[in-house]
Amino acid sequence: MLIYTLRRLLLLPITLFFIVLVNFVIINLAPGDPTTYVEASADGATLQADRSLATAGDDRYLQFREFYGLTLPILWNTWPFLTLNDVKASLWMVAFKHRPAQEQEIPTKEYNQLRTHLGDQSRFIMPHLLTLLNDANALPKIRQTAGQFYARGAMRIGYLGSNLTEAEKQWNANVIRNDQFMRSVLWTKNASAAEIGEKIQKINAWHEKNKGYYELDPSFKEKLYSLFFQTRFIKYMSRVLHLDFGTLRNDSNKSVISEVTKRFKYSLTLSIIPMLMTLILCQIFGFIMAFYRSRWPDYSLNLIFLVLYAIPVFVAAPFLIEKVALHHCFPIINTPIPISGFTSPDRIFNQQSSYQRLFDILQHIAIPVLAIMYGSLAAQSRLSRTAFLEVLRQDYVRTAKAKGLDSFSIYFKHVGRNAAVTIVSSIASSLGLVLGGSLFVEILFDINGFGKFFYDGVINRDYNVIMFSTLAGSFLTLIGYLLADLAYMWLDPRITLD
Repeated sequence: MLIYTLRRLLLLPITLFFIVLVNFVIINLAPGDPTTYVEASADGATLQADRSLATAGDDRYLQFREFYGLTLPILWNTWPFLTLNDVKASLWMVAFKHRPAQEQEIPTKEYNQLRTHLGDQSRFIMPHLLTLLNDANALPKIRQTAGQFYARGAMRIGYLGSNLTEAEKQWNANVIRNDQFMRSVLWTKNASAAEIGEKIQKINAWHEKNKGYYELDPSFKEKLYSLFFQTRFIKYMSRVLHLDFGTLRNDSNKSVISEVTKRFKYSLTLSIIPMLMTLILCQIFGFIMAFYRSRWPDYSLNLIFLVLYAIPVFVAAPFLIEKVALHHCFPIINTPIPISGFTSPDRIFNQQSSYQRLFDILQHIAIPVLAIMYGSLAAQSRLSRTAFLEVLRQDYVRTAKAKGLDSFSIYFKHVGRNAAVTIVSSIASSLGLVLGGSLFVEILFDINGFGKFFYDGVINRDYNVIMFSTLAGSFLTLIGYLLADLAYMWLDPRITLD
């Protein structure tokens, strides 16, 4: 068992790596990016693109894309291997808004994407841009556009935070100084030839001085390094290996981990309690249906669970709110049933004792837990019935009855324990939903759990939140399968993991 467990644990990071890889590629290939936002209007919600999307010198846009790694290719960075002709063709299309040898104007959306793409490539094509800048035979518009994108490629992002090292502070100072310099050497179309020549000389001097510091003229070895390591995926994984899952898209002062931690207790409660209750109750109902097979208890419970399984949660939850919770009280204690929140308001909850707080939480989660577990209870109970019927047909059960063992030993030790193997597998596979809770339930009952947090992340195109959810959910699912395998051996001694 020890060797098996170690082997599974060694395979865990490899499996997680490929899960993250596939999801990362899918997310980054999806249309749009975090620079797209949702705008609500009278006609409904529409996606609007940031107007600064294609501006080569827009500092705010550049910082935003740099921060999320959107200026890099996804898996392979072939940009350092672009030829001078490739760069010249791209500059021509940006400068004149049509392709060489064609007079038809490029559509606005495609043109903006082209400018954005060329701006992202600028850092890796600096020698070609400098060559075009110094080409006196090039068209003035091409030289001006090359200067704009050279400035774009020379700009860097500074380090954020209050606890910066001296090296990071020095880097930030260089970034500010160089950005100011790049703004000063750009020229307009009305600039004189002498002014343009002077600015190009300054750019050449800056390039010669900083080409080693910023790797402006990369060697073949440095290009190979960029091919494999200067990518979005590598940049993301390097942060993940340091347990840095990034910050929120809308607030860079809030980390993903801190926001998940705040919500973890809500989603954990709304996942573990229904899971444990389902595990116990499905065994009871499954045994009843199997024991009274083809009789009225079996037919009745089967019909009830079939109907419950067919009702979606977004129908059941509003029904429970309107018909059960509203204007009704808990039996015996005669307390109104809460319909929102995980607890009472802070001004009330903070003044309660520990037992009162526990009772308050139980009152608030009673209806949400019911809304979460009814569907899984229906499915698991029917599965449990099948498992019990299968075990009841086994020879060792008939042998135990023939030996005169009492009913408790037969049905609990022999039947129940072996039938639980199937249920444990199904329950353990849902461990990955611990962080997710129930999206509809959290929204309808105004519970600020992780499911609602993940939904907001998808709507806002917050890559950090989406990727953390994928990583955490996959990790818990794999751990659940491992625990299920270990539980098999404990429940059934005939099963070995060798």
